Amino acid sequence: MTLGDLILKLLFIVQTGIGVLGNTFLLLTYASTSYTGQALRPTHLILTNLAVANFLVLLFKGIPQMTLIWGVTHTLGKTGCKLVYYIHRMARGLSLCTTCHLSSFQAMTISPGTGGWMKLKERALKNNGFSCSLCWVSNLLINIFVPLHIEALQHIHNSTGTRNYGLCSSKTPGTSSAVKYTTLMTFPDIVFMGLMAGASVYMVLLLLRHHRRVRHIHTLSNSHRFSPAAKATQTILLLASTFIFFYFVDSILTIYSTVYFKSPLWLQHTTTLLTSCYPTLSPLILMIRDPRVPSFCF
Repeated sequence: MTLGDLILKLLFIVQTGIGVLGNTFLLLTYASTSYTGQALRPTHLILTNLAVANFLVLLFKGIPQMTLIWGVTHTLGKTGCKLVYYIHRMARGLSLCTTCHLSSFQAMTISPGTGGWMKLKERALKNNGFSCSLCWVSNLLINIFVPLHIEALQHIHNSTGTRNYGLCSSKTPGTSSAVKYTTLMTFPDIVFMGLMAGASVYMVLLLLRHHRRVRHIHTLSNSHRFSPAAKATQTILLLASTFIFFYFVDSILTIYSTVYFKSPLWLQHTTTLLTSCYPTLSPLILMIRDPRVPSFCF
């Protein structure tokens, strides 16, 4: 074992452990808040959805990859491989959809309360639960094709037409099937990323305009405190920026490993490590930016 292998193994353990504990902590916090009868913010349901999605990503991607890097192979059968890859892809899409929903919801919340914006806010609040359910249903259906090409390692005999993922393998589809599959899987991601980026830019512009309006008040009162809405918007912008950054880095590495069919194993480990960064960092961002979360539980 080289020093690099040892560092990578320790990184997987620390990352997965912190991510699982952080998202579990958030789930328990939001559940306790609802059971004690405290007033729930409209974003609590969305953040609960996000914590569940991140927890599933770490559980069905981080932990299997951690067992692989520690040398434990052939732990998943054919059914296990199909189930693990399906739930991981579904949870990854759910995390993207929920983060997009969170950004769009906050953009509508802080928008001017005049004209059509007020009606849009009311519709967003009314259909908040439906939007969360729609994220679940759409990702469950879109990723239903993922298990079709996934096989266990022991069921693959012709290595020239397969791709080895360490614990599982996949059959290489034909050109037309690959184009259709890639389009089906990437089109929702492009749409959600575009909506998230647009909502983030809109929130930044609103915050800048608000800051210019109240700058003289802050100067006179010698106070630089932000309003709760501004703090929440900054937190959501930080979440969206973190997701977009790691998504693009992961996409570049994924495209590279796809073009170069026999990608090295370290590249697969690095890609998995980056994929799990957002599910690990998002609960930490929420707890640091919102001190009411840890203080409520303690």
